[in-house]
Amino acid sequence: MNRLLAFLFLFLSSQLFAQNIDERWYINVNAGIIIPDDSLQFNDAVIYDVRMGKSINNKWSYEIEVFTDEYDFDIDYGLKHHGIGINFLDINHEPLWKPYFLMGAGLIYHQSPTESGSNFYANIGIGGSWYFFGDNIRLRAEAISRLDLNRTKLPGQNGFGDGIFTLGLTIPLGK
Repeated sequence: MNRLLAFLFLFLSSQLFAQNIDERWYINVNAGIIIPDDSLQFNDAVIYDVRMGKSINNKWSYEIEVFTDEYDFDIDYGLKHHGIGINFLDINHEPLWKPYFLMGAGLIYHQSPTESGSNFYANIGIGGSWYFFGDNIRLRAEAISRLDLNRTKLPGQNGFGDGIFTLGLTIPLGK
């Protein structure tokens, strides 16, 4: 009986001090650069993405991501990707800038002048967001490693990870 009372006390006291989570849906719009495979050039590729997400609890959020990118390789090669995926974010709400760890997976479609196809991809990354306009709109910065499981002869498509660096805005929907 004492154990049950102690457990109930601990559970209820943790609920009293639990943080309120923002239960609103949010939309996130990002733009950035991609460093393909082992290239160290910053002008090889650009990416644009839109995400819609929601908090699951005080620690975790999920978001659906739709993106498009285009690889140039300084030769106007015309390699493009389009994709859709799901990301899970482990967010630390304690500091004002809300750092997070991201992991996700999805489907990516590649298109070039010589071939096209679809593959699975996986993401792992870190980021943070800061209040930008009042207490609603947040500025978001992110660094992700994307591994697409493609094995073609196209440049940048040999199954190695791409470094993705984005900057964007997160806007909550509703009140």
